[in-house]
Amino acid sequence: MQDNPHPLLRVALQSVRDAVVTTDALGRITAWNAAAEALTGWRRSEVVGKPVEAVINLREYGTDSPRVNPVYTALKENRVVDTIENAAHALLVGKDGRRVGVHVRAVPIPAEPGQAAAEPQSCLLVLYDASEALRLAERIAYLAQHDPLTGLPNRILLVDRLEQGTRLADRTSDHLAVVFLDLDHFHQVNETYGHALADSLLKEVAFRLTGALRESDTVCRLGGDEFVLLLRGVRSVSVVEGLAVKLQQEIGRPFVLGQNTVTISCSLGISLYPRDANDAETLMHLADGAMHKAKQSGRNQYLFARSEEPVTEDSEEAPLPQVQEK
Repeated sequence: MQDNPHPLLRVALQSVRDAVVTTDALGRITAWNAAAEALTGWRRSEVVGKPVEAVINLREYGTDSPRVNPVYTALKENRVVDTIENAAHALLVGKDGRRVGVHVRAVPIPAEPGQAAAEPQSCLLVLYDASEALRLAERIAYLAQHDPLTGLPNRILLVDRLEQGTRLADRTSDHLAVVFLDLDHFHQVNETYGHALADSLLKEVAFRLTGALRESDTVCRLGGDEFVLLLRGVRSVSVVEGLAVKLQQEIGRPFVLGQNTVTISCSLGISLYPRDANDAETLMHLADGAMHKAKQSGRNQYLFARSEEPVTEDSEEAPLPQVQEK
């Protein structure tokens, strides 16, 4: 089989910036432009005469499962197959294994121009490199569910995971804990040393909170200095109490931020599923209320939503954050 299209067609193929491939009625490659070489890593001399699926290895975007090459669908059903129309993105696996997100369009071509109803004798396959667009879409989706400063999940993702967590707790008969955590007197750091140092402190707090929990748990930042922790598989109240103490100790350790050392404390409010409520909104409302009661009761302590008194190792008023210049 010869790669010998009409000279004008050959020039046009090489001028197109998208990958263009033509096949015969059996799906064997007859033409292959330079953009196809660049996208796939296969040279024209290596592919002409081969079945298109042997070199255009398409996978399902997101699952990586094999995908039927649209050339065969276009030839068999004599219709245009376009992944752009149904937003079914594909993943192209190149010769070297590199994966690129692509949009694919396969157009059946009849033997004679103007005979659209005739049996297709060849097929035109165009692949559009969509990797940048897909990366942008993934980035937008990520930012919609994460805090831009700390990278932690935001309220949207938290509520989703909380609802998933309650369903899991129903199946396993375990408890689930929602912990609201607020830094004590954080505004003093912000007002005294500026937003840059305050932002650095928040990022370090996020790092410590994440390190203190299991992978199955979730740390979220709602905004400002308010964080929410979702703890799955809770077997007893004492386990949550132990974690609350651990979190206070982690936040209580000095933070070294540039030329400054900051010491701060935190207040926590805790609600339990299904003991305190059976829906995400109420659980968050109760934990938030318990946290505010803990702050009003002297700060630097944790309080359960159904407790009458705050639980703390030190009943004295939490000190203002200490900032030491080196």
